[in-house]
Amino acid sequence: MAQAPAGFHDAVARLADDVLFAAALEVDARAEIPAGHFGALAASGLFGIAGPPEAGGLDLDARAQRRVRERLASGCLTTAFVWAQHQGVVRRLRQAPPALQDRWLPDLCAGRIRGGLVLAGLLPGAPLLRIEPSHDGFAISGSAPAASGWGDLGVLLVTARRAPEDEVAYVLVDPHAPGLHVHPRMLAALNGTRTVALEFHAVPVDAAAVVHAEPLPAWEATGDGVRANGAFAIGVADRCARICDEPWMRAEVGERRAALDDAADGDELAQARADAALFAARAASQLVAGRGSSALDVREHAQRLAREAIFLLAFGQRPAIRRALLDALRQPWKASASHGVVEDRRGRRR
Repeated sequence: MAQAPAGFHDAVARLADDVLFAAALEVDARAEIPAGHFGALAASGLFGIAGPPEAGGLDLDARAQRRVRERLASGCLTTAFVWAQHQGVVRRLRQAPPALQDRWLPDLCAGRIRGGLVLAGLLPGAPLLRIEPSHDGFAISGSAPAASGWGDLGVLLVTARRAPEDEVAYVLVDPHAPGLHVHPRMLAALNGTRTVALEFHAVPVDAAAVVHAEPLPAWEATGDGVRANGAFAIGVADRCARICDEPWMRAEVGERRAALDDAADGDELAQARADAALFAARAASQLVAGRGSSALDVREHAQRLAREAIFLLAFGQRPAIRRALLDALRQPWKASASHGVVEDRRGRRR
């Protein structure tokens, strides 16, 4: 994997500020991402940051990819969220058989086709989605609570459990496949992601569309998705810090970013992810409090960022992250008189 080319992150920052942030309130109000946003991302090569060079991708290392995710989230979390689902498809396809890579990766890296994720097969507990052999391949049945970017997706990467091994299969599914039923969802934040719930009624899957399979514990032990999704919270907090122009907030953004980058997988990473989400919520709360009643105006970024911070408290909660969040929220808090940093009763910064 490669580091970002010279000037790349500056160009991403300009796109985030001049295109995404400039239209973020309109995206929020209309619940629609302008096609021009995705055109600008494609023109900048951002659909392929996780893709291999032979498919037209930039092959950026994981840390550089997180910086891009963070910066785009600081501009418009709605746009960044849909774009990030696409990146998940690109990353996973790098584990696919060569024929699938050749078929999909060039178009996905160029942004000519957009991919969506259905991660219900990875959720803990009883399987929501199961994949079983059928007469000409496989069939998927069950339900999925969320898939984002609906209406403009060219392919879905679906995770489903395969018995009796309790293995997770990653398969490519046509969004228009027979047996796939769509139920729109209305979200309090990021409604422009066009997130839907899905029902799979023996949805057919060609045997050649299986991207990858692994035991569920193998996925649960990895921290890449936890770390990458933490960048959303850093981006929202960074935007709040920039609007508030508070030195302590800017310093804390750097500390939360470093904690996510450096944490070991497992409980340490779950704690870093929870701390990032909690900090984003505090940063947005400070912005609202500083703006006063004007923060409630739908033409103000404060209320939008506060709702986005709430979204991030609920998003992507693996059990360890949820435990870390709830443990922190149960602690009696006190505010530091010096710069508003919140500490728990053991004196740890939160």
